[in-house]
Amino acid sequence: AISQKVRNEILVEAQHRCTICSERCFEIHHIIEKSEGGTDDLDNLIVLCPNCHQQRYHRNREFTRDQLIMYKEKLKEEIEVEKRLLENLQEINTSIKGKTAEEVEAKLKTALADATSLIDPNRKTQLTETIQQTANHLAEASLLPKAARRSIELQYEIEIQREKTKIHEISVVGIDEEAITKSKKFGRAFNFVLILSEAPYNKWCEVFDQKWCASWYNMMRDTEIHGDRIVMKVADTDNLQNHVNWIKSIVKETNEWIFNEGFTRIEMHIGQMKHKALEEFDAIQAMKDRTKDIRI
Repeated sequence: AISQKVRNEILVEAQHRCTICSERCFEIHHIIEKSEGGTDDLDNLIVLCPNCHQQRYHRNREFTRDQLIMYKEKLKEEIEVEKRLLENLQEINTSIKGKTAEEVEAKLKTALADATSLIDPNRKTQLTETIQQTANHLAEASLLPKAARRSIELQYEIEIQREKTKIHEISVVGIDEEAITKSKKFGRAFNFVLILSEAPYNKWCEVFDQKWCASWYNMMRDTEIHGDRIVMKVADTDNLQNHVNWIKSIVKETNEWIFNEGFTRIEMHIGQMKHKALEEFDAIQAMKDRTKDIRI
């Protein structure tokens, strides 16, 4: 059986894609069959998708053994590594929905680290600390300039999605009866506590406070957010249902702002960062191009 170490190496070499067609599903094939004396060594293994393996190679004989060897050797050419890296990055970009920020970052780091390890064997055991550093390594070493530039673009596109995934719709889900206590605000005051679906992040709380201050309500009471609780100072004679309805309306307005204006601001802010990073990258590449004809 193929050892796990060799299996890992052959999959990284092919960037987890078919060596011939780049399909994302794959099988490991022996170039020289074991029945003919072939081994489980890395040099005798090639990654193929089920279609290229079973249909195109075994049934239709579209490829010869020598051609499989040529396909395998081509894997380490810069243009092939670049193509596979971009395919992996594009896939990450399109599959980000539903993934956590940590999952996305881990996938992106792996894709970039695998690509650089194929070109520079000394880096195989080193994991770059940040996505930007990995992209910069590709650019500074003049290994994959197109892929490096696209990886920077994708980094910021993914960063936009990562920031958006942090934003969740908040809702009022209940009343915390156990947390209702006497308040020192005034003689007949109580702390009336509503439960939120989750603890909002800072920007949500900031917008909520702004909406609360700007709203008109004839019995407006001091209201604060503490974690996943909204605490309102109320009197024992207040209409609590009206208070709840008012809070729910402010929560709804806050959600609407976050999912409209907030998203736009995220895109603009990160878009400006991307533009600056690409300008710097292009400037460095232009300077490198100018040095090619210098004779020492």
